[in-house]
Amino acid sequence: MSAFARFLNSETGPRTVHFWAPVLKWSLVIAGISDISRPAESLSGTQQIALFATGCIWTRWSLIIKPKNMLLASVNFFLGGVAGYQLTRVVNYRLAEGDSMPQVIDYIFNGAKKPEATTPAKVTDLVKDEKIVENLKK
Repeated sequence: MSAFARFLNSETGPRTVHFWAPVLKWSLVIAGISDISRPAESLSGTQQIALFATGCIWTRWSLIIKPKNMLLASVNFFLGGVAGYQLTRVVNYRLAEGDSMPQVIDYIFNGAKKPEATTPAKVTDLVKDEKIVENLKK
């Protein structure tokens, strides 16, 4: 039997899901690599944590299951690596912005804080403050 025929008929060959699932999962790795050109503030911390965890867990799992699936292990290894790099970019960006480590962790898990909604009472206070400042300038 030729090497190609053995590959075609193997437990992890192209006639099984063990081949096509990892092949299609490479699109996540490619998307992560293309995100390297995006600014760090536009990356989702929770998404990168999910991809990092997926990569780590499934890399290990693909070496334990039978049949061992090296294609699945490789794609998950690279998925975890790319997500880990993106997380590092987010952390470094937030630290450069002056955040403390607890603030960075909060940012990664919860995203950017939304500005407070302006209520009519706050608008009234703001208008009063502006009038006081104008009177002081005179």
